[in-house]
Amino acid sequence: MKRALLVAITAALMLAAPAAAFTPTDPLAVNQWYLAQDHAFDAWPTPPVLAPVKVAIIDSGVDNTIPDLAGQIVDAKSFVGGSPFVDTEGHGTFIAGEIAAKLDSTGIAGMAYTSQLLVAKVVGPDGNITLKAEAAAIHWAVDDGARVINLSLGGVRDPLHRNLDTYSALEAQAVRYAVQHNVLVVAAVGNSDQAPMTPWNYASYPAALPHVIGVSALTRSGGVPDFSDRDPIFN
Repeated sequence: MKRALLVAITAALMLAAPAAAFTPTDPLAVNQWYLAQDHAFDAWPTPPVLAPVKVAIIDSGVDNTIPDLAGQIVDAKSFVGGSPFVDTEGHGTFIAGEIAAKLDSTGIAGMAYTSQLLVAKVVGPDGNITLKAEAAAIHWAVDDGARVINLSLGGVRDPLHRNLDTYSALEAQAVRYAVQHNVLVVAAVGNSDQAPMTPWNYASYPAALPHVIGVSALTRSGGVPDFSDRDPIFN
């Protein structure tokens, strides 16, 4: 059984007054329209000194030559062969930048800019993700000290048609292992690219599993969640 790679924008939802927000000086931050919609920096008048937290990016690998990520990656491993620093999909690098790009005079601004990244490559040369690779990567990340695991991937949940449902005991056990070790697991609720219809009424796995935080996305213009082409959060 395989997992499809999904795009999920991790949202730091802050409710402080807009006047308190600081504006990142990174030159490409003006293009990060989601920062304003997420109110990512509204809580602070100046950038706080945040304690570094290990965040595992279980994805397609991360390009470690990106200046914004210099010094942010503390460990990496490929579970599908090849180098974890070769990201032919570009997806893992995109997610890593959203989370951990440094606040500086280069590139974009990450919403958790002091993160220490653990890179686990699970996307094979054919673009697919096996459950075995995903589960192994989760165990590795936990044992390597991750406090947060990001899984921007998923498989269809369909409780009414078991032949379409992609529940995996192997995946569930790996997530349970992370939760039992007090690791926060965050996953995409889904883009409905594999679902029988759009919109779909169920979050993808592993977002549908107990104790996993499911994250949806924002439209570029509306400022509110758009479920026209992705799953609502029904865990």
